[in-house]
Amino acid sequence: MFPDLWTQQTANGPLEFHTYGLFLMLGFAAAAWVTGRRMKQVGINPDKLVPLMAIAIVAGIAGARLLHFLGAERSAFLANPLIFFDLSQGGMAFYGGAIGATLAGVAYMFYAGVDVWKMADVAVPSILVGLSVGRLGCFSAGCCHGMACNLEASTSLTGGLFPGGEIVLVDGFPWMALVFHPDVGVGSIHGVPVYPTQLWESAGAMLLFLGLSWVWKHHRRFDGQILALTLLTYPILRSTIESFRGDTIRGVEYLGLFSTSQLVSLPVFALGLIIILLRFRAGVTPEEPFQVEDDDLDDVAI
Repeated sequence: MFPDLWTQQTANGPLEFHTYGLFLMLGFAAAAWVTGRRMKQVGINPDKLVPLMAIAIVAGIAGARLLHFLGAERSAFLANPLIFFDLSQGGMAFYGGAIGATLAGVAYMFYAGVDVWKMADVAVPSILVGLSVGRLGCFSAGCCHGMACNLEASTSLTGGLFPGGEIVLVDGFPWMALVFHPDVGVGSIHGVPVYPTQLWESAGAMLLFLGLSWVWKHHRRFDGQILALTLLTYPILRSTIESFRGDTIRGVEYLGLFSTSQLVSLPVFALGLIIILLRFRAGVTPEEPFQVEDDDLDDVAI
């Protein structure tokens, strides 16, 4: 819809600043802010957040790129593996990023002596905040959109606000859709209403985060519970939305039934069940809000 913030002319040609990158950074920042606040509430030193986030971001981007190429552009990757490092054209799969960030984060938590289950309950749902913001970047870039919904647009809600298309009302489900303009370089279906799957996932991820936050605050029964519930609920959301996706770069279909993300959702959901079965009797270990020691304050130069 609005892929580029601005273009700066340089001696080496135009330098483009993409809206997708802005929302990606905002997503990381939002996830870090939520994680940092909750770390202090459960007694984990927030100083560990910076190295944790640095490791998670690098591993997350690497995992997102890897799953994207394995699932959607395998032939292009095999022909030129160096495109893995070219982020200018996008190409990241959320599941790959989440898996990469989680594995690297868990390794760091073991190294740093952090309670892995308690930290996972804090950090993993925060990823949903980052996803909610990041999907607005997908909306801006015109990727990850839905199939044509075979309905006529009745009213434009945005008029000419976005150069790449419009948000429109349609007479039937989904009642609100997207129309991409041709010759702008966004979207793979032009001139007809498509399901607004990016906006659905953005809203759905935020609703999941809010619901899990309520459980985390009021109904925790064991450490690892929020992690498990995230692993159970997000695959349902994602697999449902995948059924309406219509963009061309979203992974191959396996057995004629599953997209890459739907296939990954199956073991993710199973892992959530396994964690509940293994941990439901574990209880919640005692927590005290993290307090800065007086000695630490003495070391701070004013």
